[in-house]
Amino acid sequence: ALCLIIFAAMILHPACLKYNNHSMSDSFYTAVLPLALAGLLLTLFTAKFSHAVWTGLALAVLWNTREESFLIPIMLAVFLGLAFLRERTFDRKAHAFFWLKRLAVVAGTMSLVIATVYAANYRAFHSFAKSDLSSSAFQGAFKALLRIKPPRVQRYVSVSTEAIRIACEVSPTFAQLKSQFEGPTGQAWQTPAFKALGIHEYGPWFMWALRNVVANTGIYRDPVSANGFYRTFTSEINRACDEGRIPCRLVLSGFLDPGAVSRIRYLPRSIPRMAKLFLLRYEKSPVRDDADLAPAQRSLYEEMTFRTPLSGKSNATIVPETISAALAVSVQKFVGNNYRFLVVGLAWGSLAALILMAVYFRRVRLADSLNTVLILLGTAIGMRLGFFTFLDATWWMGGYERYLFPVMPLTSCFFILLIYQAIVVCWKRNGPRA
Repeated sequence: ALCLIIFAAMILHPACLKYNNHSMSDSFYTAVLPLALAGLLLTLFTAKFSHAVWTGLALAVLWNTREESFLIPIMLAVFLGLAFLRERTFDRKAHAFFWLKRLAVVAGTMSLVIATVYAANYRAFHSFAKSDLSSSAFQGAFKALLRIKPPRVQRYVSVSTEAIRIACEVSPTFAQLKSQFEGPTGQAWQTPAFKALGIHEYGPWFMWALRNVVANTGIYRDPVSANGFYRTFTSEINRACDEGRIPCRLVLSGFLDPGAVSRIRYLPRSIPRMAKLFLLRYEKSPVRDDADLAPAQRSLYEEMTFRTPLSGKSNATIVPETISAALAVSVQKFVGNNYRFLVVGLAWGSLAALILMAVYFRRVRLADSLNTVLILLGTAIGMRLGFFTFLDATWWMGGYERYLFPVMPLTSCFFILLIYQAIVVCWKRNGPRA
């Protein structure tokens, strides 16, 4: 009964009704993340190498699906910690070696698949990376531009138009992009930031703007030209910084705004904003193609998804006008409007469960399999929620409902299991004490 309730709460999460209609990495990540977590748990509970192998494969898929791959090693560290802290039936050294072998299988399988994907990309694009934006050439170029300190530092603007102007002055190679940045292509990439912030800047969208303007110049005619272009203007800008010809700042990672640490003060505002995303209403409506797709984009999409366009209809409704379809839409609208009340109830119930477990903490045993599940689930949810809350405060605004979508169904699962475990702990009043 408990498994059935959890399964229903996860698959009926209304975010699934919306985002599974889109071809996005977030939707795929949402499906693979529970699979990877289940593999880690099965490996913990059974210690079988077969589970370790396919778990490593699932984690490799996660690694290559989105850019926040650094969250995966943290999960593996928690997995190893749980393995060490669970009940031991033999000496400590043998116990550690026993689980290190299983972790090696998980990590080895994951590394092998990742290396295979990277090697395939290197052969085709001369970049040993998962994607163009994560390649060493592009990341180096982006970090070089981040080093340029603009006269005015603005929140959510990591590379300003003034920084681009400075880069054009010190880098003849980068100056080739000036007309693109000042033309319709560059101005189009300023539209999202203008709508959100009211300023003519690129904001968080600069990374994609840079990739787009470089492509429009024809530099991507072959991998050698693209990588060479990025590396050349990277060295030119870095040399100007090192020689003190332009104002520069310390950049630790191309993944974060250099001023991120100074904006931690915005974190208290971001926490409730992220929490509210778990209570959104999701209206189900007839699914249509994006209205702004260019013909070339539509053709590429249809090729990638093996989709055959409807003859004679440019943007037809995909949901058929039948009784069963209408009933399905009605049910989905009901779930979309009311699931948030379930989340609120489960959240309050989970708070009460935590208080009860704190009262009876002597009865809580880490060796309990359900506690192991709760810790691993809580780690996966907490890491993602914490990371994107930090980004909301420092680097990116809006759109986080789809970034948090992968852990939304898992959160419902976590709440239900936590409440159940609190009931079990309180019910067994005469049970063994830790």
